[in-house]
Amino acid sequence: MAPGTDAHVAKSAQRPSAEDPVTAARSRVGTVAYYALLSRLAIWLLATASHVLIQDYDSALELVLPIDTPGQQLFKSIFGVFLRWDSFYFVDIAERGYAFEQILVPLDGILTYRQRLVVAGVLVANATFVAAAVQIYNLTNVLFKRERFAFMTAMLYVLTPSGIFMSAIYTESAFAALSFTGMLLAARQQYLLAAITWSVSCTARANGILYAGFFLYDLVVKMDLSASLWTKFKALVKAACLCLITWTGFVAVQAYGYSLYCVGDTLLDARPWCGTTVPLIYTFVQDFYWNVGFLRYYEIKQIPNFLMAAPMITLSTAGIYYYATYDLTRLFSLGRLSVTGDENATRSFLSGRAFPFIALWAVLLLSAVTTMHVQIITRAFSCLPPVYWYAAHQFERQGKAVARGAGWTRTVSTFFVMYGLVGIILFANFFPPA
Repeated sequence: MAPGTDAHVAKSAQRPSAEDPVTAARSRVGTVAYYALLSRLAIWLLATASHVLIQDYDSALELVLPIDTPGQQLFKSIFGVFLRWDSFYFVDIAERGYAFEQILVPLDGILTYRQRLVVAGVLVANATFVAAAVQIYNLTNVLFKRERFAFMTAMLYVLTPSGIFMSAIYTESAFAALSFTGMLLAARQQYLLAAITWSVSCTARANGILYAGFFLYDLVVKMDLSASLWTKFKALVKAACLCLITWTGFVAVQAYGYSLYCVGDTLLDARPWCGTTVPLIYTFVQDFYWNVGFLRYYEIKQIPNFLMAAPMITLSTAGIYYYATYDLTRLFSLGRLSVTGDENATRSFLSGRAFPFIALWAVLLLSAVTTMHVQIITRAFSCLPPVYWYAAHQFERQGKAVARGAGWTRTVSTFFVMYGLVGIILFANFFPPA
């Protein structure tokens, strides 16, 4: 864990109970932001050192960032480590727009336009990571009313094993920040703001459409069955409207793709997906360019990628199983009933308040192991709070008794730290996975 974290946790535990929880939370926000920023700088330095010491597997960077002058060489040395794999596409999109289906001012005079785009991409990714760390802290604190657990969760998020991707020019950090912000708003029952936030998140990653499930859970699944028919009807209409708002971001991206490739004169021949009943560029790109589909990835040659994904698959399976078997009544009643009573509401990860998050985790895990390119699961799960809640639960102590499952503590911490370090070295030198 980051230097000084244990001291901060101990200090928090020693604070008198009379302290204003709002003041305590605000002071922690600054601490979380500080460590989040410090972690970005540490990753940057480690990636740069790795790039200097190890020869790149691929020389594509030389084509994107020329090194004809000492200034260009310096810029490449500083920012080049974050321009890998998908980052090339994002920079090209910013520079030229969407030239192909699968690629959906300050400092003027000092840096070239492309260099300014690279700087902007790195700054946005790192700034939104800091915002995401703060928001997962706030979300956890609001849900469980346990500041120490919230702080521990945020510190584990700072050490996320997908750390390098959260600093590179990828969408993960921005998506995570929007995801956690929407979850926080939903936890406060500010549903309209949550829907709008998640709608924006859908423009970054399509996974955002699944967040509509939180509205269905809160307003439909947990509906008061004794309420009047009119009250139930209003809840259904409200949930439907919120879902539609959430999905508008995804629909907007599909509409933009349709207008770009299917309407009027285009530089490309008419694409086959334009004439389908529901013309979705997303599903076509996933299928045609990436061969994404049910069990398609189950090939002998993909065994190394499954091994690379094994730690996160194992952690996720263990966390979901642990939560599900803790209270089978809650599981089979979809969170409406519980045999553990009110006491369970204070048990953080095992709380009934975590149920919809665990359900989302299970859905995405099933999708990852059956349909996705499984090697991206670690960075794809960077937006799931229960991953970090379960990890934090392994470190949590209740008096002198070790929390159930704490035998995982060393394994979890090793996974977070070692996987993150290895990922930095591989990514910085253009090695897979990406």
